[in-house]
Amino acid sequence: MGFWFLIKAILFDFNGVFVEPIENEILATGCQKLGTGEWIAKTNYYSNLWSFQQGFMSPFEFWSRVFAGISSQEYLRIVEARYEQRLARDDKVFAIRDDAAKKCKVFVLSNTNFLQGKSYRKQGLYKGFDGLFLSHEVNSMKPFPSFFKKFSEATSLKPSECLLIDDSSRNCLAAALLGYKTIVFKDARQLDFELKKLGLL
Repeated sequence: MGFWFLIKAILFDFNGVFVEPIENEILATGCQKLGTGEWIAKTNYYSNLWSFQQGFMSPFEFWSRVFAGISSQEYLRIVEARYEQRLARDDKVFAIRDDAAKKCKVFVLSNTNFLQGKSYRKQGLYKGFDGLFLSHEVNSMKPFPSFFKKFSEATSLKPSECLLIDDSSRNCLAAALLGYKTIVFKDARQLDFELKKLGLL
């Protein structure tokens, strides 16, 4: 017997679930074209990422810290131009989302940034969700409890009424400790199996 009637909302991570993020590609291109060492660029990237994803840093400020000395024109050509291109999407996961939406509400809870949010909206990738909780717009992020608290306050949904689907085991663990049910996402086939087992499809 499933417990879909206990779940009022499914909370989907987005990057790594519906689409593959392109930041590693941008890092590689920038290192090649600007002559920045890969180790240096990745160190700069990850040391500034949380501030960027929480909306405390503009895209140009972030990428100018990743690639020291990058000009505005180089930034537009290497970074922003890539976000303007069509992204690869997993249509199987979108189909699962559509089926799940017949039984409960579906939300996006994602660690993201301004350029991702702009690109995904422009490409219509957020259509079909009941709400978006993007880290750079709410100034908090997973796995911090404050992020989940903001979601609960905005929706009046209790953690026990929600299922989080995320490709990060760390985020799932943090949510589980707050009372959320969780699934660590691997691929569409596994997600379909898990949701059917729970009676949510």
